[in-house]
Amino acid sequence: MPPAAGPRRARTPDWGITETGVGTSAAEVHRGDCWATGKTLRPVSAERARAELAGGMRACAVCCPDRVLNRP
Repeated sequence: MPPAAGPRRARTPDWGITETGVGTSAAEVHRGDCWATGKTLRPVSAERARAELAGGMRACAVCCPDRVLNRP
């Protein structure tokens, strides 16, 4: 008899947005595998991440998603 499968891990999103402080509207765009996201990463599409960066949202200084997303 095969062993029972354990709980499946959620797929890591490619991109996400996270709040940077409690009670603030400041946010940052992150790569999905960034260690600096904490537990509040909200998955978004690459198009949404690009739009947020173009609109002035800050890019994470650790994973630098703007370097990847803003390539021509």
